[in-house]
Amino acid sequence: MSNSVIFSFLSLFSIILGLPVNAQTVKSDTGKRDYTMEAFEFKDLKEWDSFGNGDIENNHGQTVMYENPGSLGYMLVSPKSYGENTKVSFDVMPLNASTVFIVEMAAHNSADYELNLGADYDGNVKYLFDNVQMYMFAFHNAAHNKSGPFVRKYPDPGAEPLAAYQKQIIKSGRYSKIELGMKEGELWLAIDEKKVLRVNDPEYYQAGKIILRLRGTGPETAVCLIKNLKVYSKN
Repeated sequence: MSNSVIFSFLSLFSIILGLPVNAQTVKSDTGKRDYTMEAFEFKDLKEWDSFGNGDIENNHGQTVMYENPGSLGYMLVSPKSYGENTKVSFDVMPLNASTVFIVEMAAHNSADYELNLGADYDGNVKYLFDNVQMYMFAFHNAAHNKSGPFVRKYPDPGAEPLAAYQKQIIKSGRYSKIELGMKEGELWLAIDEKKVLRVNDPEYYQAGKIILRLRGTGPETAVCLIKNLKVYSKN
């Protein structure tokens, strides 16, 4: 996606100012004892590994995440792995209807719960499906002809959701508050403080990376705004 197209999107939302959060690791204020919180703003996300044909930019304290034409998907991967007690929260605004936005948790492909992707990996999702153990939370997915958000586990059962919600909630052009997490096999997703998915996996993944991923549908490229990204974890 060209810079002129990106900034034509952003001009529509220039009055929305993201509140900057200093990168930090502190005790969580969520009432969960022994959890720590990490806050990630744009400069911190620039340190995450990126894959695929896209990029991120800073705009008024918000992170713009976008694909370029010809992309097979663009994603950011957390520098470290997180354990079985982890929560991710952030605000997201898709800037067009074709943007499909997902988060993968506990993503790993090695016995030590690390995620090793080659430098030439092009961001295509089929490679992840076939080679990575992970939970996939899909939020803004109407463009894929889905009725609502869902969570899947890969590689098995794969395309069959562990849980699904039968209503689209996230809308293009406005921010939605997202919270998703895993706690010793319990997985959940909340949108705008409403818990829409909750499921228990008796054979749960114990650790792995966090992936932020977007993909456009058809000829369109994906673009979204992200702010207030925080990760709560307990070792």
